[in-house]
Amino acid sequence: MSRKLLEKVILLFLTIAMVACEKEPGEHEKYEVEVLTNISYGNHERQVMDLYLPKGRSSANTNVVVVIHGGGFVAGDKSYFSEVSTKLAEKGFAIANINYRFVDITGLLDNPPKHQPSAITIHHQVEDVHAAIQVALARSEEFATGNSKWYIAGHSAGATLAMLYAYGENNEDGLIKAVANWAGATTFAFNDESETDQLDPRFRELFFRLIGAEATNENKLAYMAASPYWVAYNNEGIPTINIRPDDNTVGDLPDVSDVQYKKMTDMLNGKEVVSKYVIVSGASHGFSEPGKWDEVLSNTVAFFNEH
Repeated sequence: MSRKLLEKVILLFLTIAMVACEKEPGEHEKYEVEVLTNISYGNHERQVMDLYLPKGRSSANTNVVVVIHGGGFVAGDKSYFSEVSTKLAEKGFAIANINYRFVDITGLLDNPPKHQPSAITIHHQVEDVHAAIQVALARSEEFATGNSKWYIAGHSAGATLAMLYAYGENNEDGLIKAVANWAGATTFAFNDESETDQLDPRFRELFFRLIGAEATNENKLAYMAASPYWVAYNNEGIPTINIRPDDNTVGDLPDVSDVQYKKMTDMLNGKEVVSKYVIVSGASHGFSEPGKWDEVLSNTVAFFNEH
């Protein structure tokens, strides 16, 4: 598939979907960073991660942040987060920057789109996050990182995966202490299948492949089970910071993330779980404007250090 076609599919999906060391560096102090690349956590070529490690760290007190790139669940790469990972490691965190397997988009743009399941769904991608964490945790002594205080963050699709992991059964041991949602989707749920009937057939097909079930009333629970909001609603939840660009639109559809993020924040606070909502002024979905990622990371680090 050509890059142009792949980018079109990514845009299509995004349109609808919408740790600290013992000594924290001062404002102008930075740790030097060592990078270990392509550490395997599984047999698939996508099941690899990079570690960004602050030099001079104390293994007992170096907290870990797992970061997950975006790309509509169908594309992307950990290289997207090289700079983000470096900046976080400079602040004293050890960073696990992971790749994960993709949802299959073969024939998605055919007219009509080819109807077929994907071998990889959103649930397999959450399993990849778990596998990466388990490998990094098992090798924490080797990497001289802490093994008790971990955090997780992601952008766009990666944020959705981060939240699903943080709120789900894989985190029942409480290893992940807080989660940062950077412009991710908090819900795929719907009230009635008549809502999904209005979607472009390609949208419905992509949801089918992503969730692993048709978007029908009989499968409402499957779509709720893939939605961070409802996973958190049905569990205890953990401290969460939702960071949203003030223009979170992709394509021509309206941005509904403001309503979603307020609802998520209110729901968690109602459970007496600390939840914060931050809007980054002048930022677009990718936080690509000058200085906007610095603002995202500053808010994230402050929140993680507090929790």
